[in-house]
Amino acid sequence: MKKNAFILTVCLLLSGLLILSSCSSVMNIASAAAEAAGSAGIVDPNIASSVSSSAAAIGKAAETVTPEQEYYIGRAVAGNILENYKVFDSAKAQKYLNEICNTVAINSDRPVLYKNYRVAILDTDEVNAFATSGGHIMVSRGLISCAHSEDELAAVLAHEISHIQLRHSIKAIRSSRATDAVLKTAGAALIVSVNSGELAGIVAGFDDTVNDIVSTMVNSGYSKKQEYEADENALLLLKAAGYDPNAMRSMLELLKEKEKGQTTGFSKTHPSPEARMENLKGKYEKYSDDEARLIRTGRFERIKEFL
Repeated sequence: MKKNAFILTVCLLLSGLLILSSCSSVMNIASAAAEAAGSAGIVDPNIASSVSSSAAAIGKAAETVTPEQEYYIGRAVAGNILENYKVFDSAKAQKYLNEICNTVAINSDRPVLYKNYRVAILDTDEVNAFATSGGHIMVSRGLISCAHSEDELAAVLAHEISHIQLRHSIKAIRSSRATDAVLKTAGAALIVSVNSGELAGIVAGFDDTVNDIVSTMVNSGYSKKQEYEADENALLLLKAAGYDPNAMRSMLELLKEKEKGQTTGFSKTHPSPEARMENLKGKYEKYSDDEARLIRTGRFERIKEFL
């Protein structure tokens, strides 16, 4: 029985390694090893079968996600978000934000998506924004009202566009597929009839660890590293589109003041504005185009009347 527990532990560890490698050859090795161990009588056939089937399930984590799949996955996620928010009814404000979004996106490395970028305004005072794969962006009326200039709105949109272009949500989906497969490994092994509590203890401990990881990913938003990547990429997008990259700093200052004592919105799913500003120190590039800025300022003030 100890040998069974030892072999199972090794197989579980191999399954965990697959998450990191996403390598089909390693997946095949893990599956073949489990089947061979079962055939040789080293491991209970039921245990071998559960590990082998989980290796195949983990392989799904490495599947290529097409632009079409990105779009429909993102649309489904956006649909879930919109169950909790109403869409703000202002065609002019919606058109304005989409114009800014397209201006930023068209000058980027991914100017065109399967069905392009689309911005919706959420009718809430909450300060928040969301971006899902395939180009779906949602910005709250509360966040728009915080902005003092079009450049600051562009900074918000550039950050969300960056999440899409850097495929952060797709990476999270792949990780979720992998953790689901590992949970399947642990769960299947637990239902195998054994006379010793040792095996159940080993698998139960592994199961708790995976549950912690899954909970962290689902409830905490993108990682701090990914948020910093989106901020840094946003500076490049702003510069390329002719907006002032320093608007990112001023927008973060506004968020810092707005979210004091808040536990919802940006403060729940993003690093603190102070941490984000610290990360961007020394990375701003000066930009100056007074004529273009005057045009943007005029239309920004006009659109604020509709909010």
